[in-house]
Amino acid sequence: MLELRFALEAACFRLLLLLARVIPLRVLQWIGAGGGMLFYLLDGRHRRITLEQLDTFLGTELRAAGVSRTARACWRHFGRITFDALAFERLSRDSVGRVVHYAGLEHLREAYARNRGVLLFSGHFGHWELTAVMQGHLGYPLALVTQPLDNPRLERLLADLRGCSGNRVVHKRAAVREMLRALQARIGVAIMIDQDPREGGVFVPFFDRLAATTPTLALLAARTGAAVLPTFSVPNPDGSYRIVYEPLVEWEPSGNREEDVVRLTARCTARIEDWVRRHPELWLWMHRRWKTRPPDEAGLR
Repeated sequence: MLELRFALEAACFRLLLLLARVIPLRVLQWIGAGGGMLFYLLDGRHRRITLEQLDTFLGTELRAAGVSRTARACWRHFGRITFDALAFERLSRDSVGRVVHYAGLEHLREAYARNRGVLLFSGHFGHWELTAVMQGHLGYPLALVTQPLDNPRLERLLADLRGCSGNRVVHKRAAVREMLRALQARIGVAIMIDQDPREGGVFVPFFDRLAATTPTLALLAARTGAAVLPTFSVPNPDGSYRIVYEPLVEWEPSGNREEDVVRLTARCTARIEDWVRRHPELWLWMHRRWKTRPPDEAGLR
């Protein structure tokens, strides 16, 4: 029965990929935004999480009406980028200036010019998957750290989609070894650092509350000396995206590895928070980011 379900899910995904080859991009985005609103209405649990976290961490700035409006915009955005991703195979180097506009490419070039490997980081913000795919088309392919799906058929299809520009997928189960190999080969590694790792995280400030955060980025930077490069993306009114590479996160080792890891993780997390505060509707508020608490602190319920 499980195998039948996996086969049906993969078949539906293949059908969507075929449709995405012929449907205009703007129409795909409208369909996706509509789908996002539908799930907002149907998924009561994650709708409540979205509203609760927005109210807790941005309620003063947004006020009551703004919280609800931002929550709906958030779900529309994630529906939009999901359908956007179906059309990744239509992208190429020629998409620059049409589908994608860049700022800060000099920081990308500087990171690779240091020849120590590149740790590219972001959060579940904007269209992070598009950023990775287009970087492959720019000639700077990445190793992408992802959580594998339960459905192996669907996972293979997604890996092909993510790798259509030369990127390769690294599953978290064997991530550290593969990331080290990539960095030693002077290949970039893309890591998302804005989700609760549940175990093994370090606690750093995020929206004025300590949040458990993966230390992998900082540990690899400390071990290899790789450049630490932040990148973020935002949608434009015309359906295109602006991808921004920010200045490298510079840091000097103090001799205390544990303190260095926490300090660097905090600095990188602060970059993400800055973008989320500017564009709160583009971040994954339906994820319980602050669920894991320090031993001496009550959790967010």
